[in-house]
Formats: sequence, structure tokens, C-alpha cells
Amino acid sequence: MRFIDFDGVIMESETLLFEEWCKRPNYKELSEEEKVKYIINQNWKYILENSSDINDSLYILKNMDPNDNMILTRVHSLDNEGKEKILFLRNKGIKVPVVLAPYPLKKNEIVCAKNNILVDDSLKNLEEWEKDGGYPLFFDKKENNIDSWGLYNKKGYQRVLRIDEKIK
Repeated sequence: MRFIDFDGVIMESETLLFEEWCKRPNYKELSEEEKVKYIINQNWKYILENSSDINDSLYILKNMDPNDNMILTRVHSLDNEGKEKILFLRNKGIKVPVVLAPYPLKKNEIVCAKNNILVDDSLKNLEEWEKDGGYPLFFDKKENNIDSWGLYNKKGYQRVLRIDEKIK
């Protein structure tokens, strides 16, 4: 099974999500609890409708076999973020199953990583996936070998630019 992350892999939602957050004074010093509360209270429908897909991901997903692929996304609220992500994908004609990983659980605590692929832009997620016997594919959308949180891919995870690339 191939599991595909949502934010930063399928959709460029993080830029719009954190636009207002970054305008706050000393936003880098705010607590994790404040950040989570901020994410929970965002208008996810607006964010998704006004974000762009990455490297034709919506087209690729629409044509993927739902028996071999799943979207695995961490969410901070089921009734807002989770619901809106599922509705957005279904409105785009995407039939691939969606698995919601509630914050703060790890993706490999929600689904079995062993012998499965994870396409993700977070090296931390990929490291946890690999420890559980899964195959990590680093979605390197900026093509600089650095993840969305500024970490360098020092473990040398296979880099991919499209969600349907094969593991080597």
C-alpha cells in the first residue's frame, strides 16, 4: 500500500494556513498549544479551495487505483479540518480512501507501516515510518533535499517530485 501525505505533498495549503500566523508579533515564540488552537480554528474550506495542488497531484490521485493507495493526513480537528479535506477530495472526483491521523498521534500509530510506502514532506514522519519497517519516500517539492521544517535529508531517503513515483 502507498500512503500519501496531504499538506505539502498533495496541496500547498500550509502557505495560506500560516499566512495570518506569521503576522503575529513573536510568532516563532508562541507555544505549540497556541499553534494547535490556531490551526483548529481556521476556515479549512477556504484554505483548500484557495490553495494549489502540487505537481499535478489531484490529477494523479484521480487516476490512482484506490485499492493500492490511501491518503494519510494528520488533522487537528475531525469536524473541521478532517471533514473539509475529505469533502474537498470527493468534490474533485478523487476516490482514493482518506485516513485521518488525529493530532498528536503519529501516522505509524494509525496505520501499519511495515512493508508499506509513505510519501511525505516531513523527514521526522519518514524516520518513524522506516523504524516500523516501512518504505519512506521523501517528497522534495523544493528540490533542495530539505523538508518543510528546514531539516536536511541526511539519511538519504529517496527523493520524489510526484506522488506516483516508484520506489527504487
